[in-house]
Amino acid sequence: MGTGPTLSGIRLPTTPLDWLRWAFGAVIAGLIYYAFWVQIVEYSIAYRLSCYQWLVSHWHNVSNYSHGPLIPLIAVGIVWLKGRGLWEAEVRPVTRGAWIIGAAMIIYYLGVKAVQPRVVVFSFVILLYGLVLTLAGREVFRFLFFPITFLMLMIPLNFLDSLVGFPLQILMAKVSTGVLNWLGIETVRIGTSIRSAVFDFDVANPCSGIRSLMAMTTVTAAFAYITQDKLWKRWFLFLCAIPLAVLGNMARVVGIALVGQVYGQGPAMQAHDYSGFIVFGVALVAMVAIGILLNFPYRRIVESWLKPVVESPEPVGSKLE
Repeated sequence: MGTGPTLSGIRLPTTPLDWLRWAFGAVIAGLIYYAFWVQIVEYSIAYRLSCYQWLVSHWHNVSNYSHGPLIPLIAVGIVWLKGRGLWEAEVRPVTRGAWIIGAAMIIYYLGVKAVQPRVVVFSFVILLYGLVLTLAGREVFRFLFFPITFLMLMIPLNFLDSLVGFPLQILMAKVSTGVLNWLGIETVRIGTSIRSAVFDFDVANPCSGIRSLMAMTTVTAAFAYITQDKLWKRWFLFLCAIPLAVLGNMARVVGIALVGQVYGQGPAMQAHDYSGFIVFGVALVAMVAIGILLNFPYRRIVESWLKPVVESPEPVGSKLE
């Protein structure tokens, strides 16, 4: 910690210069509000949407991103968890942060002109980087870097559905077929279909894992940042989102197939409609288990095992003559 002013030391304006600074800050806040909450970034004959409206419409209409509204709330929660450390961080503005603000403005301009709302949302995150650096400095920026970066997960990336969705469908069908055959249920895979003598299922795009992958990426990023103390552990747990999503969906597909094997096709399809909780249940349990294993004090336990036992010296005169 430095010896300069801190966030907790910020007070209401008392001098004309202070009032001028606060007025300038209010103008900046107003411009930001207009740019991202009012300015039209996507339009057609039927609708005209601002950046905020575009995000909300995607969160509500694209099921893969229905968790989007939670991301800003989680980011705020992470900032709150910083607690005293953030409020006691030294405020020392960095003038070079203005270059980042300038870059954000260029990205915003290009996004609006090219009618690319995703680029506009991205410019908002870059703008936050620049504002924190310019107004508060490096120490505050270090505390807020992850919560700001976390906001990038709220950007809908629909093009991943075609790039990742179909390969995940094939993978899910292959893995589930292998597990079912290992369990003694004879099945064959034809494309994305899993067939046996009793049931015939198709691993559709919603069951491929793309939806749970997006949600698990968000959950593991926050969980890793909060629970892990080293950068490599955080990255390792974050990258586990992919196999965790596959594991959760495999449990769902195999579970539905088991119901179909025992009760038939009809009950299995009914189980499909209520089996979404299996995905997150299995994935979340596995995520927590990995987090515990990463924090397990292996070295301390091994050292305690290898440490020789030192016998306490026998007190003089303790033996009977």
